[in-house]
Amino acid sequence: MTVSVVIAVYNGAWCIERALDSVLAQSRPAEEIILCDDGSTDGTADLVARRYGARVRVLRLPHRNASAARGVGLEQARGDWLAFLDADDVWEPGKLERQLAFLARHPEVRWIGSDGIYVSSSGVLRASWLSDYFEPVTEMRGELLAPLLERCFPLHSSMMVERRAFGEAGGLDPTLRYSYDYDLWLRLAAGHPGAILAERLVRYLASEGQLSRRLEARHLEDLRIMRRVAQGRVAPGAATRATGAERAAALEFDLGVRCLRTGRIREGRLRLWRAAPYGPWPRRALATAGALAPRWSLAWLMRSPWLKHTVQRHRRHAPRFVLQNAGGGVA
Repeated sequence: MTVSVVIAVYNGAWCIERALDSVLAQSRPAEEIILCDDGSTDGTADLVARRYGARVRVLRLPHRNASAARGVGLEQARGDWLAFLDADDVWEPGKLERQLAFLARHPEVRWIGSDGIYVSSSGVLRASWLSDYFEPVTEMRGELLAPLLERCFPLHSSMMVERRAFGEAGGLDPTLRYSYDYDLWLRLAAGHPGAILAERLVRYLASEGQLSRRLEARHLEDLRIMRRVAQGRVAPGAATRATGAERAAALEFDLGVRCLRTGRIREGRLRLWRAAPYGPWPRRALATAGALAPRWSLAWLMRSPWLKHTVQRHRRHAPRFVLQNAGGGVA
C-alpha cells in the first residue's frame, strides 16, 4: 500500500515546518507528500520549496479555500491511500505504521482515523479528542454512518482514505469552507466500511478564538449537509432521512437562538419555526423567543394558528430527539 500525504495551507509559514517534519519522521515513510498552497502571501510555498526540495511537491494555487486547494492535491495524488493533515497539526512518529498495519489485518476497511491530543500554544487542552464524543473511547470498525449522523467525531488530521473510495464518494465539495470534511466522511460512510483507532496518533492545534469566529458559519454548512441527508441524497433509507431531518432541526434551533441573541429577530423566529415540528421543543422554542426577543414577537407567535397546530402535531407524531450540545453546536 502506497500513501500520499496531502496538506492544504494558507499563510502557514509559522507552522508548516513542524507539520512536514512530523510526516518525514514517520517510522513508515509516505511515498508522496503534496503541499497545496492556497495563495499564501507570507512566503509559505517558497519556504517549503527551499527547505524540503524534491521531498515535498508544492502546488501553487490561487486563493479560494482549504477544500478547493486540498481537492486539487487529492485529485493529483498517486498513492493507494490519501492521508489528510492540516498545516498546524502534527503526527506522532508511528501514525502511518499503526494505521497501515490495521488495514493489512482488515482489508475491508476503506477509510480510517484515530484519536488524538487537543493542544494549544500553552499546552494540552484535552488528552483525548474522542473523549468529547464517546465514553469510554474504544476502537470502532464497520458501518459507521449512524454515529456519524449524530456528530462529526473523526479528527481530520488522523484520516486516511483509499483513493478509489474517495473517487466513488465524489471527492470534496469545494463550495464548503468549514464542513467539507464532515460532508466527505458521511458520503464515505454511506458506501464503505471504516475504522477509528483508539490510539492517540495526532496532535491537533486549537487556534485562539477559532471556535467563536467559525461556529455559526460551520452550523450553516452543517445545515446544508443535513438537508441533503434528509432528502436522501447521501444515503437511502427512511431512518437515515429522518435522522437528517432531526439534525437539521437541531441546527435550525441553535441558529435561531443565535439570531435572537444578536438582534436578528425575523431570522431567529423563522429558524425556530422550522425547528419546532422535530423534537421536544415547541414550547422551549417559544420560551426562548420570549426571553430573548421583544415582547411583540412572542405575542405574534401566540396568536398564530401555527402554534396550536405545531404543538398538536408534535404530541402525536414527532420522533423522540435529544439535542446534542444545545449551546455549542453539534459538530
